[in-house]
Amino acid sequence: MTMLRIIFLLAALLDMSANSSSADELLRRGEAISGELRLVRTTHPNGTPIEAYQISVDHPRDLANRDQFCGDTPPVTFHLFADEGQRKKLDPLLGTRITVVADKFFCSETAWHVGDAVVINWHFPEDGSR
Repeated sequence: MTMLRIIFLLAALLDMSANSSSADELLRRGEAISGELRLVRTTHPNGTPIEAYQISVDHPRDLANRDQFCGDTPPVTFHLFADEGQRKKLDPLLGTRITVVADKFFCSETAWHVGDAVVINWHFPEDGSR
């Protein structure tokens, strides 16, 4: 009986530590994401061409503000919406590892979203790192 209790206690402790580490991985407003920047060229089902900047992260980052569009697995690819000024800054960084601060994001909802999640407001870190 005592050995069985020890096994259950160890299992409970392992489960608690696994859950707490995954909670630390939640992406919240104002936090940074890092990964390889790429330009994805695809076509919307209606035939319209799409060009999207996308960060592919090393480790999945679940969103703190999950909604009904989030799948069972945390996002690995993040579609960065970019205006003309941001495009000029991103183009020379294609194929490199970058870091951006995500200010507003959500799980992909439509065929216009290229990736697991969409970051509609973002900026480079204030320390100048990219």
